[in-house]
Amino acid sequence: MYPADDSNPFAPIRASDYTDKQINELWVDVGGARMATILEPRSLGSKYILGSKGSGKTHLLRYQSYHVARQRWSNRGGLAIVENAGCLAVFLRTTNMDAPRFEMASGSAAAWQQLFSVHLELRLAELVLDALLDIKGTSPGEQFDDAALIGAIAKNIGISDAAFHCIENLENLQAWTRQWLEKIDDAINAAAFSGKIDLYLPFSIGGLCLPLGAGLKKWHSTFERFHLIYVLDEIENLATRQQEVVNTLLRYAEGRATFRLTGRLYARKTLATVSQGEENREGSEFSVIRLDEILRSWSNYSEFARKFVSKRISGAHGSASAFEPRETFEDIDLEKYVERFSTPLADSRFIKLFRDAAAKGTHPKLLDTRVVEAVVEKLTRDFPPLFQRINILLFCKKLARTSNPETVADRIKGDCSKYLEQPKPEKSSYRTAVGHWKLDIFAQLCRESKKRDALVPYAGFHTLVEMSSHNPRNLLVLLAKVYEIANFKEVDLRSENKVPVEIQSEAAFEGARFAFESDSNYGKKSDLAREATRRLAEVLRTARYALNIPEVSPLAVSFNNDELTPDGRQMLESAINYSLVHEIYEGRVDRNNQLIRRKIQLSPMLSARWGLPIARRGDISLSGDVMNSIFDQKFKDAFEHLLRQLHARWNFPFTPPSKDVRQEALF
Repeated sequence: MYPADDSNPFAPIRASDYTDKQINELWVDVGGARMATILEPRSLGSKYILGSKGSGKTHLLRYQSYHVARQRWSNRGGLAIVENAGCLAVFLRTTNMDAPRFEMASGSAAAWQQLFSVHLELRLAELVLDALLDIKGTSPGEQFDDAALIGAIAKNIGISDAAFHCIENLENLQAWTRQWLEKIDDAINAAAFSGKIDLYLPFSIGGLCLPLGAGLKKWHSTFERFHLIYVLDEIENLATRQQEVVNTLLRYAEGRATFRLTGRLYARKTLATVSQGEENREGSEFSVIRLDEILRSWSNYSEFARKFVSKRISGAHGSASAFEPRETFEDIDLEKYVERFSTPLADSRFIKLFRDAAAKGTHPKLLDTRVVEAVVEKLTRDFPPLFQRINILLFCKKLARTSNPETVADRIKGDCSKYLEQPKPEKSSYRTAVGHWKLDIFAQLCRESKKRDALVPYAGFHTLVEMSSHNPRNLLVLLAKVYEIANFKEVDLRSENKVPVEIQSEAAFEGARFAFESDSNYGKKSDLAREATRRLAEVLRTARYALNIPEVSPLAVSFNNDELTPDGRQMLESAINYSLVHEIYEGRVDRNNQLIRRKIQLSPMLSARWGLPIARRGDISLSGDVMNSIFDQKFKDAFEHLLRQLHARWNFPFTPPSKDVRQEALF
């Protein structure tokens, strides 16, 4: 059921909990070509479809399954549904198998593994037979050869299984399948007391579900063009030895059937097979689709998100056409908020930092306080607060050791005046600077404001979409927080009045806290990954709130992966797997030695927790020492010292930088 009218329509509900009807009704079309790229219904190659929690794996693949498609096209024959879908896909969620039952301490591990493999294939066959019986029953006038299909399976079934060799049609085969599932359940229950399995299994690994796929071609000619796809969802719930069974089925498939295996980024525990430990290889036995990468690179995702949100609220209230997300959420009026959060110039933190940096620097002319005050006067007098800071920032970046400070200040003052005088400023280096740093400067203004509600604001539907990292569940989390806070403050999302920036900002902060503290809590390993992420965020925050903000947007960093210790790399992988950090796969060429440096970024979903940007522009280059102090527990005690070095680098621009700290780079 949809949420009741008085409940939160954005409350995240797992797609695994939806009915088939809800899977169809909440579906938002992402485009046929994109869907085909992910599922590849015509391909006989098996693939892993990996993604973070809420990236849409389950919804996507359940939607493509025959049983959900049958609900969607209830007036069509089964063969027409197969042709329209481009395959016969059956969907099995691994949690519905109660897989831990097959990992008992007593008895032979190999025997339990074999029992699991038979049970898995019986479950898959049961789903296929349900679909085939529906196809047969809804396709009058078509000829289906049950005997040929049964014959394709028979040679793999033991002679002692007399019941199977009496099967004449699909109904009998379905009954046989269910009887064996009951036998296995009874044997497992008995083993809990006896400590052993007393059961003769009817076939070995690959003896049922793979011949069933091959037999479909003999059952009806349609399946000479359309393949059988087994979809196994949430494979991270399978133990290592159970994943070996699945890997073996992939290896033995050989065109008879194909597999789509879905799970979290860390879902794969092993690539080994039961066959003497041989490992499957990417590009040979399987390929990999990383759903998060597709979603984050999808330029049309914002439109998808709009429809996605509209469907949610229409499910609860039946008014999709009246709800336009882009018109519902107030955007930030930067000028209005700058005035609100501005601090008197005499009390401004950045002026104090500038004077301190000049006094402690090595530029000879800035040691004269009269010159410093003249520079401050030129860069700030009669300019709005945002541009006062941009001018000071540009001065920090442009002053060379041999330059005259007042001459540099006069030039910046002239550029600023010209920019402000133009109704539509022309392209210039000053305009570029405003585009680069205005949001970072604005964040500094908010942070040092003495107003109690001076959170760095995050508002506007586009901002919420970007914060969600293009993850549908993250977007629901953010909107659910908006709804809760708005409801408490008696603000109706469906009224003509827009949701205020303050409510959205509070929701962004609460959503970030949930994502960091609750949604990624998987035990000690995730605790350590969160601590490493916190240290990374401290580096980024130090950069954003510095006097001399880096050339780039402080959200991403690059580094030499070879300088990271094995433990550091493992911890980084954990942070990526728990979606605290995202990998940027194109990397960046080191300007000194042309090596490709690894790039990562903090998840924008967490940005509000530290007042960080949500958009990436370039990256901060960090040394191996800094990266190891962030991600390797053995070196975490060095983090505070290295952070102080970075703080000095970004707050004392008139002092030569430490050799330990690398310059940030835009490209």
